[in-house]
Amino acid sequence: MKTIESYRELFPAAKNLVYLNHAGVAPMPSPVERAISEVLAECREYGASRYGKLFKGAERVRRRAAEYLDVAAADVAFVKNTSEGISFVAQGFPWREGDRVVVPEGEFPANIYPWLNLKRRGVEVIRVPVKGGRLLAEDFREALSLKRVRVLSVSAVEYGNGFANDLAMLGELCRERGIFFFVDGIQRLGWDTIEPERFGIQALSADSHKWLLGTEGIGLFYISKEARQIIEPIEVGWNSVANPLKFEMEDFNFREDAARYEAGSQAVTLVHGLGAALDLLLEVGIERIRTRALELSSLVAEAAVKRGYNLLSPREMGEATPIVTISVKRAPELVSSELLKEGVFVAPRGGGVRVSTHFFNNESDIEKLFDVLDEVDKQR
Repeated sequence: MKTIESYRELFPAAKNLVYLNHAGVAPMPSPVERAISEVLAECREYGASRYGKLFKGAERVRRRAAEYLDVAAADVAFVKNTSEGISFVAQGFPWREGDRVVVPEGEFPANIYPWLNLKRRGVEVIRVPVKGGRLLAEDFREALSLKRVRVLSVSAVEYGNGFANDLAMLGELCRERGIFFFVDGIQRLGWDTIEPERFGIQALSADSHKWLLGTEGIGLFYISKEARQIIEPIEVGWNSVANPLKFEMEDFNFREDAARYEAGSQAVTLVHGLGAALDLLLEVGIERIRTRALELSSLVAEAAVKRGYNLLSPREMGEATPIVTISVKRAPELVSSELLKEGVFVAPRGGGVRVSTHFFNNESDIEKLFDVLDEVDKQR
């Protein structure tokens, strides 16, 4: 078995930058670039004459994604981005005027705007407050106990400070109350997995350009068989139907599987890139990736405290993730910009500088981060 350190060579960006912004957009690994280039070369040389091969390859990727999530391939669809999957649920759910959806404060806009957009249909958005950087069980319980709450939509991990929500607890609260449970998985998939069936998640969406190491423009949408009977497709095309290659039809039935939400042609090139990313993650191993990413984030947190910085990220057992947000004296946008000038890539988020480590990072990256941060944030 290859050492986890040896995989660093698959990330050329690591030679050019201390790359600590996987919660934003991850650098492209060589296998992903290679997979995309091979599809493009195939199309250049043979046009559409080998599309059958490419579509079979896309179905292999669907099966790999299902393996990663520990679900059936029939429950997985490809989407353009996280927002598309969220909108599928928000717009396809059978709302009635006066219904409610619960969404925490502090969510990324992708998990806010689709729900706020429902106000014109008479749906009320209930917000769960953030307290001390955390979303508390008792506040979720109170919100979910209100009358006519139909859906809970929550991020597996909060983008600003990396707080990990207790999906098992939330799933149980939803199950007890008959509430539809949706999860934005983009800040967890890739450094860890999410098993939807284990947590009672009925639908989940995640783009692949962060921890999953894919590209922008392609993501995963999980939806259970039962949920497919609830969520009406809001985009309908030739690929939504039971016989997609039978073109001369005046009526149709939707496909039984999650591909009913894939209205038309897939971004096959990007799907193959995602497949290479999943192959890499599964080769390294979910447990090894999770352990290493968390180990490195703990080193970041410890080094920050030791040097006198305050942490904005909860770090208790079960809360901590590879995201560590550090309070700085100067404007976080300015500090992040000056760090980048010195070859350290982080992001201004959550009121501070957000550092997000992946498995190929190392201790030298963390040392460089703080050597530069101490210089650019001298006013602290």
